[in-house]
Amino acid sequence: MTMYRVLLFTLTISFYFCALPIQANASDKTNVHAELAQFEARLSNERPMPIGEITETLEAKLNASDYSLEEKRHLGALYTALKLRLHHTPSKPIYDLLSSLADNSPSGMKIKLGLARIDGINAKYDSAYTYFGELINADFNDKETKAYALAYLILTYNEAQVFASSAELLNTLEELSRELASPKLTALYYYMLADYNHSIQSYDIAYNYYKKSLALAQEHHFWVLISDNLYVIGILFRNQGQYEKAISYFEKTIENDKNIDMSYSEYLALYGMASTYFRTDDIDKALAMADKVTSHPLTASFYDSEIYRLKAKALLKVDRLKEAREALDMSRAMYNDYRTDEKTTWRADLEKLAAEITAKEGDFQTAYYEYIQFHNDYVEAKKYEELELLESADLINQIAQQKERALQLEAQNQAYLSMLEAKEAAQQTQKLYTRWLIVFVVLTLLTLATILVLFKKAKQSNALTALAKEKAELHNRLKTEFISNISHEIRTPLNAIIGFGQVLTEKLQDKDTKKLTNQIVNSSEMLLQLINDLLDFSKIEAGKLALDYGPYNLRHSLKKLADIFHAQAANKGLAIVFNIDKALPKQLIYDELRVKQVLANLISNAIKFSTQGHIEIGVHVIRLTEQDCTLEIWVKDQGIGISETQKENLFQPFIQAESSTARKYGGSGLGLNISNKLLQLMNSQIAVESDIGKGSRFSFTLTLLTANQHTPLPVDKPAPVLEFSKTHVLLAEDNDINVEVIQAMLAATNLQITRVKDGNQAIHAFADKGFDIILMDIQMPEMDGYEATRVLRQQMGVTHPIVALTANAMQQDIDACFSAGMDAHISKPIQKENLMTVLQRFLQ
Repeated sequence: MTMYRVLLFTLTISFYFCALPIQANASDKTNVHAELAQFEARLSNERPMPIGEITETLEAKLNASDYSLEEKRHLGALYTALKLRLHHTPSKPIYDLLSSLADNSPSGMKIKLGLARIDGINAKYDSAYTYFGELINADFNDKETKAYALAYLILTYNEAQVFASSAELLNTLEELSRELASPKLTALYYYMLADYNHSIQSYDIAYNYYKKSLALAQEHHFWVLISDNLYVIGILFRNQGQYEKAISYFEKTIENDKNIDMSYSEYLALYGMASTYFRTDDIDKALAMADKVTSHPLTASFYDSEIYRLKAKALLKVDRLKEAREALDMSRAMYNDYRTDEKTTWRADLEKLAAEITAKEGDFQTAYYEYIQFHNDYVEAKKYEELELLESADLINQIAQQKERALQLEAQNQAYLSMLEAKEAAQQTQKLYTRWLIVFVVLTLLTLATILVLFKKAKQSNALTALAKEKAELHNRLKTEFISNISHEIRTPLNAIIGFGQVLTEKLQDKDTKKLTNQIVNSSEMLLQLINDLLDFSKIEAGKLALDYGPYNLRHSLKKLADIFHAQAANKGLAIVFNIDKALPKQLIYDELRVKQVLANLISNAIKFSTQGHIEIGVHVIRLTEQDCTLEIWVKDQGIGISETQKENLFQPFIQAESSTARKYGGSGLGLNISNKLLQLMNSQIAVESDIGKGSRFSFTLTLLTANQHTPLPVDKPAPVLEFSKTHVLLAEDNDINVEVIQAMLAATNLQITRVKDGNQAIHAFADKGFDIILMDIQMPEMDGYEATRVLRQQMGVTHPIVALTANAMQQDIDACFSAGMDAHISKPIQKENLMTVLQRFLQ
């Protein structure tokens, strides 16, 4: 078994050893008990774990003269455990003091356990085995302490390469850990079993047990054992030539040092990295890392000896012979000081390296004798190691066979006992069978009666549910039809008002008259907005409102809104000001119509409820990445303000802050509700800050995708075309006023309009004289627009464009138009711009 893993066991076992409770007699000083309890609590609970600080404190107390021997014995038990946990051996004066404190008391036994392990580390095996014998054969019932004594003895056997004895003790330790059901012992057992398989090159088995130990250590926050597992897994990957994985685990080992107050794992991990780089022949990086290892404050002779050996080999390869000889001498000195008179293949390898350096220096005679020495030492050590491995493997096989036979016998006994128990149970079951059968029959009859009653009630309940569902569906249908009819009836006269108003505005030259006409159109459009709010509310309630995203410039959108509301604000002596973040991107992906609808409602309310000051429209960039942008958008006024009570109902449909507000300022109470629901479709909502008499601030946040430089922005619409290449238009419309509106809108063009009053006349007119396009109303006498379109498409095979001109503006109405075969839909009141755009699409 390789020495560095055996020595690492010391850190692992000492972690558990220091976790054992320190017992004391009632005669001890109270302050010592309190100090020990405080130290153990800090080791368990503080992060980073203050192990370095506490170790220094304990050493100072052991050197102090104001503690009795019994008090020092308790302090020494914890001190010994912590020193081993850090892989540190104490100075000789402290070692001698600890030796004088070791006795058969609970604390003295723990010191004795620490001394046994210290002597094992220093290759004083006879002394170590004496201590272990006293511990294992002692007449006390502390199975946990005995389990740790076994674990330390396994380490010492492994260090002395007595693998057969280690294997036998592993079996005993497994039984103890299972009996004590201790997570600490179980994690330790997995770790030691992994290391044993690592030493005999059963790498897959070793890796599995390392992972088990690591998982258990992470679950219970055994910080030292976590570092030990990470380190030895790195060594395992290094030994298999998987150097990148090895380095990654050494880096994880160093990272785990954050959980203690000193660089406990850093030294081992640096050693692992250096030894890995030497194997990759990256000499420069290896030498630099080697210097870090040998200059580390936690340096240890064993690891430094190995680093100097690897350093000597690397320097020999590049013919830096003087430096190679110096490194070899350092390695020999440290090894001889650390493992006096020990014969291993690793120690023999130093003689081989010496022979190679001497030969390169040209002294072949001395090199020959050094090589003979290496050969003799290596053969002796190798023979001993291989014999131990063979005996170990044979013993493991015997133990496994004995376990299998014991398990088979136990299974046979268990089967016999189960058969007896089954026979007795069957007899008892036979006695109870008749009694339970009667009970079962009675319960079955009661259950059937209950089921019949429940079935009858369920049938009645289902009938009531069906009736309630039918009424709900009827209610929704009637509501939708009512809104549709109201929309149609109001849109029809609005079509005339807005249409004639737009035409008249274009023709008037007198500014005052033109201003009055604009106010008529604006007022009518406000009434139209109320109708649109009702339709939007209906769509949102039905879950049928979809957003239409595209690339737009938010600054331009805000400017258009300000232009719309400028006159309205100016009439009340208000100014509209902007506060827009300079970091706002030029292009963002959003539904411009719906964002403007939300802001228009907020700006309209701000103007409506303000009599002085200004209206601020603001945009702040909260976060900006290449993919998206998070914005806060707000509208702030200096108006009447809103109380906390009024805020509670602010977003309810058809409700305003107060009924008196509705009377004084007007409005349906739908605007904020619809705006908030539109924002909810965009994963946002309106926030309100307000003080009575000081004004209000309505804001919301949006996360919008940023448009890349290749995404085209919507371009300004070209001026309407007045000369069309196709000029024959068939207009099917029963309302004379609507006809006059359309004719007035198209008077400046070269279009020739033929008017019919119903769908039947439209069919005959098209059959008599071909037209380039049909403008089709929906609700007409004799035959409506849907039926007329179906006849034209399906029976007559007409392919010319048919455009719906209708006050039926709900989504189901639009869908019905396209289902009948129409090519486009224009809702009333007709906007001249929309009409011209559609005509240009089909006639130009």
